[in-house]
Amino acid sequence: MGALAHVSQRTVSELELGRADRLSLRAIDRIASALEIDIRLDPWWRGGELDRLLDREHATVVNVVVKRLRSTGWQIRVEYGFNHFGERGSVDVLAWRANARAVLVVEVKTRIADIQAMLATFDRKARIVPSDLAEREGWSDVVVGRLLVVIGRAANRDVVEDHAAIFDVAFPERAVEVRRWLREPAGRLAAIWFVPPSSVAAGKHARRASSRPRTGQAAAVRARIGASSGRAGLPSRGRSC
Repeated sequence: MGALAHVSQRTVSELELGRADRLSLRAIDRIASALEIDIRLDPWWRGGELDRLLDREHATVVNVVVKRLRSTGWQIRVEYGFNHFGERGSVDVLAWRANARAVLVVEVKTRIADIQAMLATFDRKARIVPSDLAEREGWSDVVVGRLLVVIGRAANRDVVEDHAAIFDVAFPERAVEVRRWLREPAGRLAAIWFVPPSSVAAGKHARRASSRPRTGQAAAVRARIGASSGRAGLPSRGRSC
């Protein structure tokens, strides 16, 4: 079993003895894959707020993508919804260059979980969206690019590395080809782009900083609140303000 899962026999024994807490998630996943077992984690963070954390990270990555695309002359629509002959869904980022008749379908993933489901969903969107645009906008014979954007954490890179044969077929191009295609979209693109975790962290910090009033502003706000409350008092409960 150890050879089949590409782990040591001692690692397999630890799991068999119920000592999973001593093993890495990667080792457990490899053993489970060798046994054709699907393991699903139910993570919690600070009272079950992990979904909010992932949503914030997702929004930060989308923001990084939008800024990059706009800097190279693309028009953008975020959360593009479609309903084409009953097939419904939305695309994280849809970009187009009318002069080049090029469309870019972008999917953002903070973490790669179910590869098969992800690829099936992405293929479906890349197939439907150009047809939907042709019907809505009258576009035809467009060049279509598919871009999977992933936070470049070790866990995500490990998934891509462990399933290299799949990703090399589904998304053969990488960062160099992406930059070239964004400048001159000729021919089809199917690429994966790893966004550095530092960019995600920097984006979150920048948003938090911009949402806080500067020291002088905060003092002025407090002064206005104090002055107004001194003159008119606070609004009573149940009264709109």
